[in-house]
Amino acid sequence: MDRPANRQARFFVALAIMVALLNSTAASPLYTSYRVMWSLDAFTVAFIFAIYAVGTLIALFVLGRLSDRLPDRRLLILLSLGIVIAGALIFASAGNLPTLLVGRLLAGAGTGGLTGVANAALIELDPKADARANAVLATAVFTAGCALGPMISSAALYFDAWPLQLPFILIATLALIAILGLATASWQPAPRALPVASSPAGTAAPAGRYTAFAVAAGAVILAWAVGSTFAGLGVTFVHELLKVESQAASGVIVAAFQLVAGISQLASQRVDSNRAMVWGTTLLALAILLCAFAIWTGSPLLFVLGTVGSGIGYGAAFVGSAGIVNRIAPPDRRATWVSAYYITGYLANALPVLALGFLGDRLGLFGAFLCLTAFTAIGTVFVNGAAQIVLRPASRRRP
Repeated sequence: MDRPANRQARFFVALAIMVALLNSTAASPLYTSYRVMWSLDAFTVAFIFAIYAVGTLIALFVLGRLSDRLPDRRLLILLSLGIVIAGALIFASAGNLPTLLVGRLLAGAGTGGLTGVANAALIELDPKADARANAVLATAVFTAGCALGPMISSAALYFDAWPLQLPFILIATLALIAILGLATASWQPAPRALPVASSPAGTAAPAGRYTAFAVAAGAVILAWAVGSTFAGLGVTFVHELLKVESQAASGVIVAAFQLVAGISQLASQRVDSNRAMVWGTTLLALAILLCAFAIWTGSPLLFVLGTVGSGIGYGAAFVGSAGIVNRIAPPDRRATWVSAYYITGYLANALPVLALGFLGDRLGLFGAFLCLTAFTAIGTVFVNGAAQIVLRPASRRRP
């Protein structure tokens, strides 16, 4: 029997994903305000950003395993939305650093508890069960949340409309609307499929799976290290190194990175995963070199071009490496392998930006950015060199 359309439920699941990502990115243009207001050093600003990844990892470990055991995934989505609301309101009312950190931690926990479950729910609620179409929908909603978050905060900064409070009050309101919509929606998902025992054609041999995973993990470390730098310290770099006085304009640059990265992810889904990863990491390294040159010469325009290139490279490297992990993972352990891949990514989301904050206080912000540039360039040489050796046989076996 065909499943009902579940249109209302799918709409509010998509809204829930977008709200969680809004809450994760809206703070990016505001870090400089907190830095000036409370005389924070670069490491502390980086720590405010990075604690989000800690919350996400906690949620992945604690809540992620509950998803397949609950009779109704909606319960976990509603719980995660409640955490998002709490995090947004605490962040909006923060009068000191510890409160700000609690709000940021809860933002990460809400996102980590929601995104994986919501993606699975989108497929189960789809009458056509079209995994590719739902992946495109989830990526589009994810991109909208990542790009709109900094834009909302930048607009609040530009118009001086309570920038430290209004964006998060809006996010909490949207999350509450999503809760009410999900609570009243018809929810009739498809039966959950059992694990497939057979191995698909083109899967890497067991002996090569771990080395292929290491290559893909290296690519996502590079991509997410650069992405976290733009999200956590991008406004600081633009404001203090390029002397762009407007925090709103600096925030738009961060939003541009998120938007271009999302579009690149959508476009890269049609490209061979090996090729997308290699070209993505290569472009990422070249774009970061351009950003470093732009800072050295004091050219905001070149920095914007480098930011756009970084976003394109980030999206391609991320989608390519994720595709490799999905291809090589044993069918009966795919969830474990994918979880390990994302845990690697979230560690790369936190640790490099903390290192950059530490280096920024000792070497200066430009010195820290040069360290990121060297890390990205050298890492790209190693990852792409290993990819030519490890992934080429797997590529030939692909139909």
